[in-house]
Amino acid sequence: MRHYDDEDGTQAEIRELIVEIKNDVERLNIAADQLEVPDDIKHMIASLADKISGISSLMH
Repeated sequence: MRHYDDEDGTQAEIRELIVEIKNDVERLNIAADQLEVPDDIKHMIASLADKISGISSLMH
């Protein structure tokens, strides 16, 4: 993967936002388990988490 100069901090900001989104999805997943959310919504949360992890791995 090519690495770009990050003089304006854009890449660092993107990485930080991805970490925050991953944390939000994790909290959402925990809340869904505690509130007995239907399985189809739990699957959507898991799918979202997988996509975020995929984006995160592309950033490294």
